[in-house]
Amino acid sequence: MRPADLTPLARNVMQLPASVGLIFFSIAGAYLLEAFPWVGTWLLMRPDFVLIVLIFWTVNEPRAIGQGVAFALGLLMDVSDSMLLGQHALAYVLAVFGAQVLRVRILSFPLAEQTLHVLGLTVAACLVVLALNLLLGADFPGLAFFVSPVLTALCWPPVNLLLNSHAVRRRREGTS
Repeated sequence: MRPADLTPLARNVMQLPASVGLIFFSIAGAYLLEAFPWVGTWLLMRPDFVLIVLIFWTVNEPRAIGQGVAFALGLLMDVSDSMLLGQHALAYVLAVFGAQVLRVRILSFPLAEQTLHVLGLTVAACLVVLALNLLLGADFPGLAFFVSPVLTALCWPPVNLLLNSHAVRRRREGTS
């Protein structure tokens, strides 16, 4: 009988969590990018920076960010965009729930495949917002509306590399 192999599947199993300050300031930075004065077609195609940061922290720090934070940030986005109160909140909660369900699967893939999973989450959130707007009588915004979730998903690799580099640096300092 062979002894059991007890080596961890991932190298980062015993890491300290990211600091609350890093999580807060990354979300605040994403909100400031959202609040940037986008105009015209760029407003319609604007990546959802808050959503991509929410998905990142949900996948990488599931105990720090959850559906309650997603709901609160969704309400903040609704107020800042002068949208129907609750539509971003619902979309963010559903996207965060999907990220929580797919968390282990997302982390098991390389960055390119992770981006495809995130694309599914961002398209689902976009479809929720679109469905709510159409149910309330808004006109169809056109196909340019579907560029936004693609651009949001394409932000996954830079956000992942940027936030992981800061989080990993803190974790290494904490373990040494």
